[in-house]
Amino acid sequence: MSGTILTLANGRGIDLLGPKASDIDFAVVAEHLAKENRYNGATPGQVYSVAEHSVRGERAALAATGDEELAAYFLIHDAHEAFLKDDTTPKKRAIGALAFEAFGVLASTITQAFDLLTDRFDEAIHEAAGLAWPPTKEMQAQIKYWDLTMFVTEWRDLMDNQDHPHWGPYADIVPLSRTIHPWFGWSAARNSFLSDCHRLLPALRTGVAR
Repeated sequence: MSGTILTLANGRGIDLLGPKASDIDFAVVAEHLAKENRYNGATPGQVYSVAEHSVRGERAALAATGDEELAAYFLIHDAHEAFLKDDTTPKKRAIGALAFEAFGVLASTITQAFDLLTDRFDEAIHEAAGLAWPPTKEMQAQIKYWDLTMFVTEWRDLMDNQDHPHWGPYADIVPLSRTIHPWFGWSAARNSFLSDCHRLLPALRTGVAR
């Protein structure tokens, strides 16, 4: 279905309905994520990319635990956003509400469609990386822990003292001690992400992946 083919930074296309491991080029993932703003670009006066978030979180997890597998999983936990972008939760809820108003479709059905699309990409990306998909429940819990740790750290350092509208669930999460000062330029985030892919992802270390 040509209408679902997305053109990538390498000039090739990928079918959003049928991504395959052979379609995944981690140089492309690195470039796309380095140009994708975290928090929908709402960090006042600063640019902070999904690639930088992924690298900083992976390195923090590795420094604290010494677990290279956890670091590898964290590094690519948002890699699907290279192809699908970062659809915010409020946006998904708004689309669900509009679908219900216009067509009587339950909002949960819309959310499930987003999740199914994301899962197809996660499966292809992790196969290309040489990592099992889905990860174990224990690994999922660790990825979530470090994602939340990065979230509260990023909010502290990047959001210029803005109040979060629903901070209650995050109040007991301890941020990193080191302050985040975003890297200058998207290429720094791209290069760091790709370098860490080659250092951590099993398929890239063995030269199997592209």
